[in-house]
Amino acid sequence: MKFRTVSVVLLLIAAIIMAIGCERKVVNESGGELQADASACFSCHSDQDRDLRAAALQWQTSKHASGDNVDRNRHNGYGSCERCHTSEGFLANLEGESASGEYFTPFECFTCHAPHTNTSLEVRVQEAVAIANGATFDKGSANLCASCHQGRRNVDTYVVDDVELSEHWGPHHSNQSDMLIGSNAYEYGLEIDNSAHTNVTTEGCVMCHMSPSGDITLGGHSWNMHDEEKDHYNMTGCNVAACHNEEFEEGFERQADDDYDWDGGDPETVQAEIAGLVDSLEILLEEAGLLHDGHPVADVITSADSAGAVFNWLFVVEDRSEGVHNTEYAVGILQASINYLTTGDPEGMPAGNKQRNFANSR
Repeated sequence: MKFRTVSVVLLLIAAIIMAIGCERKVVNESGGELQADASACFSCHSDQDRDLRAAALQWQTSKHASGDNVDRNRHNGYGSCERCHTSEGFLANLEGESASGEYFTPFECFTCHAPHTNTSLEVRVQEAVAIANGATFDKGSANLCASCHQGRRNVDTYVVDDVELSEHWGPHHSNQSDMLIGSNAYEYGLEIDNSAHTNVTTEGCVMCHMSPSGDITLGGHSWNMHDEEKDHYNMTGCNVAACHNEEFEEGFERQADDDYDWDGGDPETVQAEIAGLVDSLEILLEEAGLLHDGHPVADVITSADSAGAVFNWLFVVEDRSEGVHNTEYAVGILQASINYLTTGDPEGMPAGNKQRNFANSR
C-alpha cells in the first residue's frame, strides 16, 4: 500500500501542472510516455502541493480505484461497457472512438482530468450532458459524472406495449443523473414533482459527494458519503446554511413529512418510508410474475404500464440513495406504480392500502 501511495503521488506531481507559466510539458495528453524525470515537476510544483497528495489518497478509497468492474471490456464480451468501466474506453469515447490496445485499467486522475490544458486541471467534460430521453443535465463539474452515471435507456421508446422482459431489462445501474433531475422514469402520464435537490444542487454530485470532511475516506476524491467500516458520514453538504431546518449529525435520517408508504403508522425517516414503498412494489411485481429475486422475469411479454412498474422499481433501487437524491420524484413514481398494479389507476390512494399492509408484510 505504501508503494502504491507513493507511486500515485509521484505520478500526480510529475504530471499535473497547475501553475500558469510552466515551461515544461511533462506528460503527453494522448497518454504517451513521461517526457522528463520526476524532478522536472518542481519547475512548476513545490513540495507543498498537499491538495494533490490528498486527492491521491482519497481516490485510493474510492470505488473507481478498486477496479472491480474493469473486466467489463471487449475481451469478456462487454465491449459496450468499456466507455464507463475502463479509463481507456472513457477517453476513447470522448473522441467518438473505440478503445485500442489489449489492456484496460480503472478510472484514475487522467481519466477525468486534462492535466495540461491551459495549464489547468480542468475536467474533460464541461458541457451539458443529454440523458437517454433527451433531457439535459447541466450541473457544472458534475456533467463529467453524468457522462456515465445515467440510465442509458430512453423510457419513451424502451417501455412500450408488448415489450419482452429479460433478466437485464431496465435502466442501467447507477442512474443517479436521471434521478437527480427527475426525468426518464415511467410517469404514467402524470406530473411528478421534484425535491429541492433538483434545483439547489447547481454543481450536482460534487456539492455533496466531494464536500470536504475530516476523514480521508469521505468526500473529496473518495466520493464516499458513508464509511461503513468506521460508520462515519460526510454531512458537510447537508449542513449548508438555509438548506435544512436543523443540522444533520450522523446519517441521512431526515424525518418524512408524510406516511409515504401508506403503512398506517407515523411518518418515519425518508429512507425508511421509501424502503417501505420499494418493498410494497416488489411484492406486487413478484405476485404479477414480473419480478423475481430482484430481476425482471425473462421472456415475459407485458404492457407498457406493467413494464413501467418494473422500470420504476429498478429506477429507484439502482439510484442507491433510497430517495435522498430526489425524494418527491422517487415517492411519486413508486406510488403511481403501486396504484396502477392495485387499482389500474396510477392516481389516488390505492385500494390495497386498506386491504393489506404491504410495507409490513415482509
